[in-house]
Amino acid sequence: MELMITVGIIAIVAGISYPSFSRMAVNGNLRTAARDIMADIATLKERAMAENTQYSIIFNPGNNNYSFPGMAAGKSPASFGQGVQLTKAAFGKGTTITFLTRGTLSQAGNIILTNSRGSTATITCNISGRAYVQFAMH
Repeated sequence: MELMITVGIIAIVAGISYPSFSRMAVNGNLRTAARDIMADIATLKERAMAENTQYSIIFNPGNNNYSFPGMAAGKSPASFGQGVQLTKAAFGKGTTITFLTRGTLSQAGNIILTNSRGSTATITCNISGRAYVQFAMH
């Protein structure tokens, strides 16, 4: 009888906590995708300065991916979890970040990711080459 009560309590707690865990997992996927893009931006900035060469990251919101030199295929934010979408990339009139040889950008802009819960991650890239992310979680 005590075992049945314990199992019942565990089932109730699991049922109550599942929606919160699900929301946390979906938002965690968005955070992971944004941080991976930030890491790729930092890597290319360092590479541009170290090799004294311009490098670019090309974003394609229509196909939900991005690519840069040395990649055989594009990377997709959706690979971090279902529902993560590259909504917008705007750098001037284009969707390409270009790092100059000093690590600065040719054009400042931002990248917006969304998930199935309506949460957003906005990655802002300054002309100085500095990038940061802001989250609006739902």
